[in-house]
Order: sequence, then structure tokens, then C-alpha cells
Amino acid sequence: MNIQEATKLAMENGTAIRRGSEPEETGILPTNLSTYQCMVVRDVFQKGQKAYARWQPSADDLLANDWELLT
Repeated sequence: MNIQEATKLAMENGTAIRRGSEPEETGILPTNLSTYQCMVVRDVFQKGQKAYARWQPSADDLLANDWELLT
């Protein structure tokens, strides 16, 4: 699916998204926080889990159709 569809589902389900071509243990957690809009997380995001750096997408990331929920 595209990034917009994946983000909507992730926000509804409280989970992260990932590109199918990326390692399975790393995901992007979309948020509406003022400090971190999209956080890079390891493994499935759980309450209390630490987030890593912010994510800056490439044009390829924004145009890709291999986005999925991190499960």
C-alpha cells in the first residue's frame, strides 16, 4: 500500500509502519506530536518503548507502494 494508506491504518491501530524492502525489526511510528512527527522504532512499538531518531523520507519512500504495518 502507499504511505498515506499505511499511515491511516497505523494511526487507527496504534502501530508502526515499514517498507517491505526494509528490515522487519525497524519501523516508523507516525504521530501528531510537536517534537517528533515520525519516530524510528525497533521491534513492535509498545508503550514505554524508547524511540530513536526522527525520520526524513526520501522521494522513493514517499512514492513507494510497499508500505505495510509493522506487526
